Amino acid sequence: MLANLQKPIVLNRLVGKSIDLVLMIALASLPLYTANALAAFLYVLICDGFKDGRSLGKRVVGLQVVNTTTGKAATFQDSIVRNCTVAIPVLFFMVPLVGWALWFLFGIPLLAFEIYLMTRLDQHARLGDTMADTQVSEWKEV
Repeated sequence: MLANLQKPIVLNRLVGKSIDLVLMIALASLPLYTANALAAFLYVLICDGFKDGRSLGKRVVGLQVVNTTTGKAATFQDSIVRNCTVAIPVLFFMVPLVGWALWFLFGIPLLAFEIYLMTRLDQHARLGDTMADTQVSEWKEV
């Protein structure tokens, strides 16, 4: 149940996203090259749209994504918009031969920028949160 939502600790957000990224890497490591990268890409895009706006990582650390306009849990559409900045680097893995180089040149700096924004802005909002009008809050059961 939705209840008393508060600002999360930044470390919890990083741990939650790390859990989701480990799942993404597991999907990307499946034996079918193109299908695995596509599965990882799709998971990263929609993961915060699951029940109550909680990806697997957010469930583990007790967080939830909320749409700041409606006050309701994030939808799949909210998740796609907020996570496109994290999911786009996953596409680099689909590029034969130079995918890893693209990941290091563009993917890592983009993710570092997202972490920088999350730790420096008052609302702890990444670029994706700003684009989707979402906020990550602590999950509290009544």
